[in-house]
Amino acid sequence: MGQIFKAQCKACGFRSEDLYTGFGFQNAGDYYMAPAICPKCKSFGLRDQRHPPQSCRRCRSEMVFYGSSDFSRKFWTDRLQAVPVGEDISNDITKGKHVCPQCGKVELTFVKGKMWE
Repeated sequence: MGQIFKAQCKACGFRSEDLYTGFGFQNAGDYYMAPAICPKCKSFGLRDQRHPPQSCRRCRSEMVFYGSSDFSRKFWTDRLQAVPVGEDISNDITKGKHVCPQCGKVELTFVKGKMWE
């Protein structure tokens, strides 16, 4: 059971497919899917949050989960380049703006959809 989200960026027009976060009843407890981004190549998608670290399929860097309190520390290795993101104020990904995987600007928002089972 989980929540369906869509990600969209007002700066560049990026729009994700439906993101089925959480877990299904068939494998309940084995995994928990959540949106993540690669700080190196900006690859974006769902990864298993219960078994970190998760590697990027493209470049093998460690993925960073949206909504995690350590997002800024893990995403920007140079603290001087870090900018305020939604994770700085809340672990609820529907609050604030996040890093867009397409343009890299902090203009990505997550919109809640239906629940799924």
